[in-house]
Amino acid sequence: MSQKRMNLASERRAVSRKKPIWASLLYAHLLNMPAVALASAPETGPCSLEATVPATIAAVDEDFDLLLDDGRRAALSGLEFPSLTMSGQGLRADALKRLSEWLAGRDIFLGALAAGPDRWGRLPVRLFAAKGEGADAPLISVGAALLEAGDARFRPDPAAADCARDYLPAEARARSAARGLWADPESRPVDPAAPQARATLLARKGMTIVEGTIRSVGESRGAIYLNFNEKRWDNFSVVISRRNLAMFAKAGFDLLTLTGRRARVRGLIETGFGPRMEISTPAEIELIDRASSP
Repeated sequence: MSQKRMNLASERRAVSRKKPIWASLLYAHLLNMPAVALASAPETGPCSLEATVPATIAAVDEDFDLLLDDGRRAALSGLEFPSLTMSGQGLRADALKRLSEWLAGRDIFLGALAAGPDRWGRLPVRLFAAKGEGADAPLISVGAALLEAGDARFRPDPAAADCARDYLPAEARARSAARGLWADPESRPVDPAAPQARATLLARKGMTIVEGTIRSVGESRGAIYLNFNEKRWDNFSVVISRRNLAMFAKAGFDLLTLTGRRARVRGLIETGFGPRMEISTPAEIELIDRASSP
């Protein structure tokens, strides 16, 4: 065990307020995933244990906000939990129950992803908690565990951009298995080439995931357009403002060469010129074909 993990284990013992072991076993059972599905949390690098501090979760509220025992309120940045409309509220209630049983009353390690709270008074965070009991129990990413279980989808919050490399593979495994919220048609990606795709997209509320082939790339004075149909106005397109191009270039995206590439994008559907989606960060697009991608 490295010195950092030894220090973390020592801190965990010093502030220990553990739930009984049945709670961890119950959570692992409810997740219905292999015990080794998630690796121990990385010690350094993006979205790692680096610069985290010990804290205690007092409760998880009905909006999935984390209430800390020192009075602060935190939110797991980069996660979108099931909505109230999904499968008669069952998916949301089940996800909330599992998260509460895992974290409420437990000691965790918390890393702030922003300098201060958001407009709702919540501190955007990444979170790590013990998987099992005892000082040697591995610390895992709570966000990745929830995505792996299908209890949440990745949401490309700017604060969580560095977590995408850990979160997206976990989400992909749940999506491939149609686990959790991925069993609900409202959560699954929309194929813009499918029949009735236009009507489906125009009716979508909240974050929508679209997955298809970029048929052409267009330009205007202020934006780049990724068109998922030969005629932009006939179907779905993605809009990227030129003021954000440097950010995409830094992430390795050569937007003007994406014709023929298959992509997955996530964001809000605009209907005024629609359906279309404006994205502003590389975390909102994935290239998912076999060609080399960022």
